[in-house]
Amino acid sequence: MDMIAALRADAAAVLADGRAKMVIGYRALGLRRRPVFITDGKMAELLVYDAACTQNLAAYLRKSELKRFRPMAIVARPAVIRSLVVLAAESQLKAEDVVVMAVGENEYHGIRDLAGATALLKEKYPKLAPPQATLALLEKLASMTPEERAGFWRAEFAKCTRCYACRAACPGCYCTRCIVEKNVPQWVPAAADAHGNYAWNVIRAFHQAGRCTLCGACEAACPQGIPLMALNVRIAQDVAEEFGVQPGDDPAAKPVIGSWSADDKEDFIR
Repeated sequence: MDMIAALRADAAAVLADGRAKMVIGYRALGLRRRPVFITDGKMAELLVYDAACTQNLAAYLRKSELKRFRPMAIVARPAVIRSLVVLAAESQLKAEDVVVMAVGENEYHGIRDLAGATALLKEKYPKLAPPQATLALLEKLASMTPEERAGFWRAEFAKCTRCYACRAACPGCYCTRCIVEKNVPQWVPAAADAHGNYAWNVIRAFHQAGRCTLCGACEAACPQGIPLMALNVRIAQDVAEEFGVQPGDDPAAKPVIGSWSADDKEDFIR
């Protein structure tokens, strides 16, 4: 049985035996891939999976209108599995709420519970895998002066229309009310202007420190083509260096943001 056939068979099986009330996966619409929400095993034939399936389906698990379908099965590549682990660590998801249909680049690893999916990460996908294009951009940025880098990001953020597609695509953006929607006080201007755009993009990136699994969904969703992953990867590198943390390793881990240790470095204090 090939990968897609096995995926479809398992989707129908978990719905039939009650392990899941819904399967969230991908379907083909021409050359594009779109989420599909399956509650009837007969619809399992719609499922596909390939390199075009970039959307992080873990973002749907926090949708209030879908919570009644828990436990849900979700087609998840390594970065998405890490997102599930992060959501569990942050008490946004219970292990029994999700059934993981784990996929790799060209292989299907079968049905796993969250603990089993976490073990799979450690066994076969132990490290985050930033895109090579992003690493090349970071190398280019590192060769610039601080003034040149600031100019680069000003030009990129000037494209932002504040559509918040990046926020919608990210499973880590689950706040009931985002900082950009608060106006007493108003920390970030509502209009798409230079100051507000810069503030929004930098604040969102820093809020993902120690939480971003480098799935790439935010950058893929950006209609303006802003290289958001360069921010995410750079911050992830700093978090790994300073705190030794790689998000998605442990569903019981304390988040980097909001936790501290008496052994934390204090070299920055002057």
